[in-house]
Amino acid sequence: MPKAPGVRLNPPYLHGAFLAINAISDAFFLGDGPDCIRAKGEQIHGRHDLFSTLMSCKGEHRVHYTGLSVFNIAANLEGEIAAGLERIAQRSACGAVFMGSVPMCTIAGTDYERIVRQVFAGGFKPYFIVPPQIGLAGDWLDGYGAVLEALAKGMDLAGAAPRPENVAVVGYLMGRTEGDHRGNVRELERIFRALGLNPVSIWLSGGNYESLRAVRSAGAVISFGHGRKAAGIVAERLGVKHVSAELPFGLAATKRFVESLGREFGKEKEAATFIRAELGEVAPALEWAVPHAFLGRRFAYVNDPHYAAPFAEMIEELGGEISGMILLGGSRHLAEDARRALAARPRTVFEPMQNEIERDWLGLSRREADVLVATTMAVEFIKPRTSWLEFGYPSDYTHFLKDEPFLGFRGALGFCSRLANEVTKGFCLDWMTPQERQIKERV
Repeated sequence: MPKAPGVRLNPPYLHGAFLAINAISDAFFLGDGPDCIRAKGEQIHGRHDLFSTLMSCKGEHRVHYTGLSVFNIAANLEGEIAAGLERIAQRSACGAVFMGSVPMCTIAGTDYERIVRQVFAGGFKPYFIVPPQIGLAGDWLDGYGAVLEALAKGMDLAGAAPRPENVAVVGYLMGRTEGDHRGNVRELERIFRALGLNPVSIWLSGGNYESLRAVRSAGAVISFGHGRKAAGIVAERLGVKHVSAELPFGLAATKRFVESLGREFGKEKEAATFIRAELGEVAPALEWAVPHAFLGRRFAYVNDPHYAAPFAEMIEELGGEISGMILLGGSRHLAEDARRALAARPRTVFEPMQNEIERDWLGLSRREADVLVATTMAVEFIKPRTSWLEFGYPSDYTHFLKDEPFLGFRGALGFCSRLANEVTKGFCLDWMTPQERQIKERV
């Protein structure tokens, strides 16, 4: 971790865990800690995700907390924790219960495993312990992955009956339940079906707990970077193969994704036919945009490290340039070769401190980037004086009421359309400061 004082630009552990809880429609969470636990859920519900059900106007929230604080941490609250778990589990809308804690409470040494075993001894509801954040090093990607790993290890897979045509995806980052991510899920399912494969379960997809248990019939588990470890656990428990895949983000990455599925499952002919048809539809639509909106244009990226490399590839294959990247996650989340490739790019840094951003990125100008692609948090930190496109977590100002995927061939076209609009919009706007305007007038 950086040693400089300040705040790092990287969402915390529980934010990622709550994105996962948010993406399981009947999952409830009890956190051992103060009311800031619920506040983290409120940052997702109704702000980043308009369709979120984490909170309820009737008080039937899916995120709960014990109220433990520095004032009562020395007290024995095990009975209250157990009672809280029982109340949550008895709700008719509850399909699974997750228990976790903030670091302050974790160090108190409460035996959560024992408490939940006693509460759920009758097996009337599935339960999971979300592994605690280790120190202050964990980030949102750790939190999301921790929920997937808890599911992978603890889910009841009794009655598993894998079938060769069935596939499951483990490791899709379901960032919210709006049309961008729901559209991605449907786009992934469309790709699988075009190859003659049957997608039985996607972790995570916004469905309920039982939809995740449908993984029991999968003959193969396909993983993305946000959940490789969990995918390996599930595949091993089922005794089926684990296929590591790259995110189909951008035309080239999607083409490789489909081709890899074709090779893995003996569907090369179907893959080739699908790719040819999709590119035949998408490529002509980009003919105008490439010379006007991408060729020679500069793009800056502040977002999830898993999407960074395919984003750069997407821009560069269309003739654009990457002027800099801030990666919102620890470098440990990427494989070594991917980490090195990104780190070697100019002006690229993993989870910098706020003072570094103020020094190097504050007031990002149009001379530096035609478009900044970034999260709400990054936009508010950087205060760009150029066009910006909101993407990733959090996205508080941009919402999708209908399916508008950004994965797959069609998703790539939609995403490029958004980028092109921001580039051309910038032609009509002037972000120059008075000092810059004076310099331009003198020239």
